[in-house]
Amino acid sequence: IMENMLMAEGYATASALAKKFFTLYRLLEDLLSRQRHYDWGLRAVKSVLVVAGAFKRGEATQTEGGLLMRALRDFNLPKVVLQDEQIFLGLLRDLFREVYDSMPRRQDEAFE
Repeated sequence: IMENMLMAEGYATASALAKKFFTLYRLLEDLLSRQRHYDWGLRAVKSVLVVAGAFKRGEATQTEGGLLMRALRDFNLPKVVLQDEQIFLGLLRDLFREVYDSMPRRQDEAFE
């Protein structure tokens, strides 16, 4: 599902990115504390992929791995409790090492 949706959003490296996405969500489910509001299921996957698609259309010059990593980080970080934040960011850094430091949070200047 992840690979097909990434392809539909225009990601040429969908297969490799889907594996990273799947690995991240399985590790998060296993390693983070149990919180009622954590959702690592299909609904959350779909939401992240929609955000990743918007990033791809809006920033075509950025690397695909960086755009997916940003979507995963920006979508999930607000719901991660403080005690789990270091684990979450560490997993992201490990899986997206090549782009982790080069993808700042996207900000909407008009909103903020």
